[in-house]
Amino acid sequence: KNKGGGVKAPKIQLTSLVDIMTILLVFLLKSFSTDGDIITPSKGLELPASTAKKKPEVALKVSISRDELMVEGQRITTLNKMMDREGLIVPELETILDQRRALTEKIAKHSTKVEFKGDVLIEADRQVRFKIIQKIMYTCGQSGFSNFSLLVLRKEG
Repeated sequence: KNKGGGVKAPKIQLTSLVDIMTILLVFLLKSFSTDGDIITPSKGLELPASTAKKKPEVALKVSISRDELMVEGQRITTLNKMMDREGLIVPELETILDQRRALTEKIAKHSTKVEFKGDVLIEADRQVRFKIIQKIMYTCGQSGFSNFSLLVLRKEG
């Protein structure tokens, strides 16, 4: 009782409330799924369907639309120019890949978290001829990007 005769109000224990909030936060963070789609196809591409189960990993993205070749969204050349040229090497693509490899290897010298793995993700419209994909894969391989992944739409069944 107070001196004035009234009942003293109890103090709220904040320690137990903070503990409960911390446990809820940890539970929600642990149950949060990061398994969602990490790769979004480029606009205007109709990807082939596949029953492949492996999830795509983040890598250098080479996109082949019905009329042009892009690396990381930057237009490199047209497919008509590629088909007119003899041989399997695409010089415009080779230049960009060599620059990317040199930059990654330079960073890897100073960082233990970065290493050049040669990963490349190729997404091609389903109407693109195999000869074009073959040229791009060959060029990637010659530049050290020999770990290919082809992006497809997952077909149920």
